[in-house]
Amino acid sequence: MHIDESKKFDVRTIERNIREGLISKEEYEQYLQGLPDVSDKVYVEEEGEEE
Repeated sequence: MHIDESKKFDVRTIERNIREGLISKEEYEQYLQGLPDVSDKVYVEEEGEEE
């Protein structure tokens, strides 16, 4: 089966890809560890704040 490399770790298909042996859990863990930390970009609405 051909797999699009850009979708290899897509959250919608990751479980199926692991189950079918297209990637290993270790490969997935390495992928997750390599993602940048963007937690400083999260917007948290203050209580009482309206749109």
